[in-house]
Amino acid sequence: MRFEYFTGPESEMSDFVGEAICSLCRRSGPCFSLASVIVASLAEEDKETAVGCCGCLAKGLFSFWHDTEIGMLDQRGLRKFYNHHREPPPSFRPAAIVALQQTPQYTTWQQETWLVHCDDFMVYEGTWGPQDFRLHAPDGDGRSLFLGMTDEMSHLWDQSIESAEQAEWYAAYYVFRCRHCSKRRGNWDCP
Repeated sequence: MRFEYFTGPESEMSDFVGEAICSLCRRSGPCFSLASVIVASLAEEDKETAVGCCGCLAKGLFSFWHDTEIGMLDQRGLRKFYNHHREPPPSFRPAAIVALQQTPQYTTWQQETWLVHCDDFMVYEGTWGPQDFRLHAPDGDGRSLFLGMTDEMSHLWDQSIESAEQAEWYAAYYVFRCRHCSKRRGNWDCP
């Protein structure tokens, strides 16, 4: 299973159920629950127990909705829905919208926000804890890397990290990488 905008672990793919018989094509393969995705060929009540395979996803038989920095992406396309949504850049590729619709959501406590950089959606890499920032920082300064990836959230690091060796914190931090310039950014939520 390969996705243009998702390189994180399978365990962080929302609605991934593993190997199953696809309800749409009847083939066996890696499948997703269709209960909360966009699928025109099934009635709402039939979606609850249905699953769809990656082949049917690639053919457009179902798709994922996403909340992004530049709008809500659903069956009506990309549109400003919440006040915090920015306008899509004028050079935003329509193919990027299709590719993100064929990308699973990442698992969150509340609701995802897919990040954007260089006029494109970013690639989801996974959930990081403090130790991951230290390991990925060129100089080992995890706090500095965190601050460079995060807008105005120094309090998350400063109030959550009690020791230099601490590996976990109370929040989930979702890491994205730009496909074009490799810059990393992230966002977080907590229960």
